[in-house]
Amino acid sequence: MHLAVDPSGVEGVAAEIEAYLRGNATLTGLDLYYKLEKVTPLREFHTVLRGGPQNRTRSGLQQSYGDHNRLLLLGLDKLVEGDLAWYRQRLVAGHGVDDDRLHRCFEAVQSLGLSAPVCVALWLGAALHDCGMLSGNDGNVDVEDGVVLAHDVLEALCPAEVRLLASFAIRNHDYIRNVFLGEVPSGFITRQLDELSPDVRSIALGALGMIQVAGAASLGEGRLSQFRLSIFEQCIDGSALDDVSSATRLARLLSSGTESTSVRAPASMPGKPVLEPLLRCVPIHGWHRASGAIARDAPAKVRALSVLATHWEGSHADHVVLARGVRIPAIADESWRPSTSQIRLLNGTRAVLVRPA
Repeated sequence: MHLAVDPSGVEGVAAEIEAYLRGNATLTGLDLYYKLEKVTPLREFHTVLRGGPQNRTRSGLQQSYGDHNRLLLLGLDKLVEGDLAWYRQRLVAGHGVDDDRLHRCFEAVQSLGLSAPVCVALWLGAALHDCGMLSGNDGNVDVEDGVVLAHDVLEALCPAEVRLLASFAIRNHDYIRNVFLGEVPSGFITRQLDELSPDVRSIALGALGMIQVAGAASLGEGRLSQFRLSIFEQCIDGSALDDVSSATRLARLLSSGTESTSVRAPASMPGKPVLEPLLRCVPIHGWHRASGAIARDAPAKVRALSVLATHWEGSHADHVVLARGVRIPAIADESWRPSTSQIRLLNGTRAVLVRPA
């Protein structure tokens, strides 16, 4: 299963990319996205609305995923340009982000020395970051489908030496954020980095950081915050994935879900040994949304995680996914028996899906 494309149209886009790579033509991320919309199902995203008041624009219209994608590519262009005025207006209300910090962000992007092939990979990764939604599987793990759906487009348009970088960006564009919320273990991304060639590996984390900044700026009227900039900064300095301890991950899961890159690990880790294997290697998607009723009740969260660990144990699944609509009860103990099933994503990833009762 892949994205259906217009072969002749893709050939035309490939020719324009080749001219850019040879230095014979100019190209921007937004230029490329407009071209992709014409020859791929990405145009369908203009019929899919992003819900909630935060995604309603000042005009009164609800933002579509197509609008979001276009803004993301524009945001990447503006990052490279260092457009301070544009980014100022994309900051979340009460952001606490000053011009100096934005300038440092722009300087860090320039320090990456993005080559033309890397730019193409970054643009394609960003353009296709949500394409997994077209598969119809759970939105928490749509990127596992997305890397497969995007394959033919990347084969046709992405320089071979940076194709894995584009796939890495598609799969991990939100997983990097979820590392800091505890929903994804650091090692999940680190293992993928280790599979990249050294020259690609050196830019991969920076690419995720750029997508975090431009992505936040593309939400509604803009929701760029200190949290997203902190993720970017740690991606740039290479420290984003340094803390692989289960204790830190547990602390992030036991937090109230407030977006922060700093957390204090507990002196001792409750719930061992049942939690240790889960914490070490298994993403738990949708955890903070589902645990809202016990957001500040750490013991209840440990009990709920223990139940999930029991369901996961022996499943050989790669992920645990709490589907939208799941609400962990205030008293979550052994008596909580959520309804679960297993799903298999297009790239072979297996997940335990926890469904609403």
